[in-house]
Amino acid sequence: MQAIHIYERIPLSTAGIVMGILLVVGHLIALLYGKQVMHALKAACHTSLPAQILTILDFVWIALLLWDAPWNVLRMDLFDFEGLRGVLLVLCPVMCYTLCAYSKQNLLGRALGLFLLLLGIIPLEAAFLKEPVTRILIPLWWYPVLTVAILWVAMPYLLRDWVDMLERRPRLFRALALCGLFYGMVLLSCAILFF
Repeated sequence: MQAIHIYERIPLSTAGIVMGILLVVGHLIALLYGKQVMHALKAACHTSLPAQILTILDFVWIALLLWDAPWNVLRMDLFDFEGLRGVLLVLCPVMCYTLCAYSKQNLLGRALGLFLLLLGIIPLEAAFLKEPVTRILIPLWWYPVLTVAILWVAMPYLLRDWVDMLERRPRLFRALALCGLFYGMVLLSCAILFF
């Protein structure tokens, strides 16, 4: 019998509450401190250190998903690709070093996109085939976010360009922050009442 992965043990209510709180807090900060948030994002897009740190975190996470050890609760089954586990594990530090050393320009887009792809599976797994109809709020948020994440991995300069565009359009930035805040409040309410 196949062991249940730790992601599959996360209750829908927990995933919804945590995601709702993060959305509310994050978008509230964006609303209250819009200029500082935009300045920090712009600085991060043009500095390699935050991107390198996030890239290392991404590849540590991937390595933990691949590492075959009894203590590793994050280990995932690769099914037909199980024979490639060792090769993929060796490639993790190689790819991490290559990106950090030779792809510093716009690295934040790739690192953030990869981080979102790794993160998105957790709430999506918690919402998969669950009973309340309101669980659809989780994939409705994550599917567009994961599409954007894939674009950032493939075309990392888009993050820099979008941050520059939002800096020039503060009303759009505030509108997006308000929409995110509202969505987070709806999700949090549904998670508390129905999940």
